[in-house]
Amino acid sequence: MKDATTQCQEKRKLRGSTFAVLLLGLGLAIVIIVLSVKIHRQNAQVTQAAQAAQAANAPKQVTQGKPDTAQAQTELDKAASARLQSQLDLARTQESELQAQLDRAKAQSGDVQAQLDRSKAQSAELQSQLDRSKALSDDLLTKLGQATAGSSQLLAQLGHAKAQSIDLQARLQKAEGEITQLQPLVLRARHMPVTTSFERVRGSGFDFVSGVRTITLHINNPFPHPLSVTVTITNPEKSSSQAMMIGGAATLNVEKLGAGDTVVIASEGYDPVTLTAQ
Repeated sequence: MKDATTQCQEKRKLRGSTFAVLLLGLGLAIVIIVLSVKIHRQNAQVTQAAQAAQAANAPKQVTQGKPDTAQAQTELDKAASARLQSQLDLARTQESELQAQLDRAKAQSGDVQAQLDRSKAQSAELQSQLDRSKALSDDLLTKLGQATAGSSQLLAQLGHAKAQSIDLQARLQKAEGEITQLQPLVLRARHMPVTTSFERVRGSGFDFVSGVRTITLHINNPFPHPLSVTVTITNPEKSSSQAMMIGGAATLNVEKLGAGDTVVIASEGYDPVTLTAQ
């Protein structure tokens, strides 16, 4: 919008300058024509005065043989000749002045022509600048359209990305909910499928006298498939491990445990079970 306003102002300035120069040139041309007419008229008057002077001198030459009778006529002729000579000198002076004015008018006309040429050159330069400005404006408008199209495309991509983000967020929340629901199942799936119980058993008579009681750990596999386990017994004296197989619906007995012994039952794929004999 700003470029269009600048272009209109430049066009108005250019038209105003050219119009003013043309008016000045036209005025000078009129002045030259008027001065030329005046000079022509003055030349005609000078010619007429010269002819009149010659006509006045002619009777004088004819009457030179009669000085007595033509004395008055001679004086009249002299006065008329003087007047004509004065008019001739005045006419010549005016002619010189008019010629000087004509020369000045021609000089001014040359100046006006030079100004007109400069104005034409400036007009051509302004037109060239206007064309370049218009081309630049068109290029900027094209780039603006491209930028607008690119912005619209980016906005569309952003909207699509937001929609995808919302969809992924919904999926993530759903997956988290499912994981939360499956967590107890996972914990139950990792729980070792056995049941355990301790049994106190009296030993020999010596053990009975000394008050020593032995403890037996019963490890029961309630499922029909056998289960491979590793039983580790730890007490202040020693620590020992033994791999065992519990048959389906069978019970494994770990005997001769002392009070306070730690028993760890481990099996691949399940969390270990830690027990304390008592």
